[in-house]
Amino acid sequence: MQHSGEDIDVFQIERALWVAEWKTGLPVYDFPFAQMMDCRHGRFGGAEEVSAIGRFGAVIDYDALYAELLEVCVRLVHSPSQHQLCSELPLWYPSLKGLTPESWWFDTPPDAESAGELAGWPLFLKGSRQTSRHQASLSIIHNEAEYSAAIATYATDSMLHWQQLVIRRFERLRRIEADVGQKIPASFEFRSFWWHGQLAGVGPYFAEYARYDWTPAERGAALELAEEAARRMALPFIVIDLAQKADGQWIIIEINDAQESGYTGVRPLPLWQRMVELERARCPG
Repeated sequence: MQHSGEDIDVFQIERALWVAEWKTGLPVYDFPFAQMMDCRHGRFGGAEEVSAIGRFGAVIDYDALYAELLEVCVRLVHSPSQHQLCSELPLWYPSLKGLTPESWWFDTPPDAESAGELAGWPLFLKGSRQTSRHQASLSIIHNEAEYSAAIATYATDSMLHWQQLVIRRFERLRRIEADVGQKIPASFEFRSFWWHGQLAGVGPYFAEYARYDWTPAERGAALELAEEAARRMALPFIVIDLAQKADGQWIIIEINDAQESGYTGVRPLPLWQRMVELERARCPG
């Protein structure tokens, strides 16, 4: 989405956290802060600078938005380089190697034979930043013919053509019963939000399609892995998506800048209430 600083509302919640919000019109991103929490607006453009959490969905040009808000003394919690670090797999993968499926990336896609020799069949295909609407036919690739067809589509797809190509080793995940249409099959996956290395909220990733939950033991194992990932990344506000493999082990599916991430099955009000608590503990007074 194209954003302008003029369209973004900046306010403080519970006298603890500043938020820079742009309403997307999508429930998965938007939250009625003014109706649910104590909010106050400040006056910007003076000498006092505030650090604000962006909530604005996917951004086309984060660097430009960051600079535009900085002109009115609003500094987003992630610098452009930090935003890129948690948005681009080639940048975050080295820090999380061993916690996430083995991956390779290319400016020019390898031929089908080389791709199969590298990762085996099936393999998982994506852009360095994202998939194209989670389409299964462009993601889970079973043979050379499917690979060649997917690569041809990648070259013209509006969401993929500008990204580096990423090949990931395919991991067999624990499936859940859900009708997701032509998208990647639903798995036992959870989304977690982390504020300065502390868990702020977690919920089922595929909550829109199915109801499922984990046991205390599963939750503990998954969040232990996510906490290690958050520690390694050492960034202010990230999302970590976790999934359980068919053999019961947990892996990191990916991480993202939480400023751009949808809530999925994470309940927004408890998330922001916890964020306020964490920030007050982090910066008392």
